[in-house]
Amino acid sequence: MPSAIRFVQQRPLLPIVLALVGGFLAGKIIPLRFCKRLIGWILPLVWLLLFLIGVEFGEVILSAQSVGQVVKTAVIFALLTTLVPCGLIFAAGIRSSGTAGAKAGKLGFHTIWPPLKECCIALSMVALGSALFFVNQAYLAGALWLPSSSAILLALIVLVGIDLAHVKLSSHWFSWAVLSVPVLVVIGSFVGAAAASWATGEAMRTSLALSSGFGWFTLSSVMVGHHLGQTYGTMALMTDLFRELIAIVALYAIGRYQPAIGIGSAGATALDSTLPIVKQACHPDAVPLALVSGFILTILAPVFIAFFLS
Repeated sequence: MPSAIRFVQQRPLLPIVLALVGGFLAGKIIPLRFCKRLIGWILPLVWLLLFLIGVEFGEVILSAQSVGQVVKTAVIFALLTTLVPCGLIFAAGIRSSGTAGAKAGKLGFHTIWPPLKECCIALSMVALGSALFFVNQAYLAGALWLPSSSAILLALIVLVGIDLAHVKLSSHWFSWAVLSVPVLVVIGSFVGAAAASWATGEAMRTSLALSSGFGWFTLSSVMVGHHLGQTYGTMALMTDLFRELIAIVALYAIGRYQPAIGIGSAGATALDSTLPIVKQACHPDAVPLALVSGFILTILAPVFIAFFLS
């Protein structure tokens, strides 16, 4: 096993925090034009990371019996860890400063297709990696060398830190109505994880770890996979992918009327992949809520996953 993977397995939080902080500090120092070029590498690195995840989880992904159980469990976790937080946000009556029913941009296939295309590409990269796993084992005797997914993950987190360095926050964004959304997402995710643990028979610590990605599938799949094995890494990947798909549907369905619920369902992805949907489907005043909630959950995800896996 490569030393980098052993280090991440033993101390998963330290390298991730160092990478995030280092990227944030670098983003403050590096000229903006170079930061934009570096940030442009995030998407191809995500695709490469998903490809490597597919290679590592190939045996599980292409096993009909295993993948059926994994998908079933992931759907249960995704539904419960999304619906429970949304229910708590609805019960709390939280709204953004935009008025309910405010007009949003005109929605159509051209606005729905891009995020759905990203999910399709993500699953395709995992499938291609799985195919390469079998080709490498069957025809190349395992001779093909590929970089570690842990190394790619750390590089990706550095770039995320650089990106976060240019997110401009103002004091009026930190009202209780804004901060309560990520708090309720965390609480609701853990309550949903407890229910999923009962429904699936998974251990409570494992269930809490699976619920702590908050939609950040490239992080959760690697961290969970390196600690609990390929099956659970794949389960974490699918759980958070399904959470993102549910969030896309929720934002387009109720984002203009209940933006806090839509943003809460998006979890950590409200800061990046689903942010354009928030801008399109919700009132403009909901954008600060998405940035703050997504930022907080992005910071908390590796902390909680590492805690429950330790």
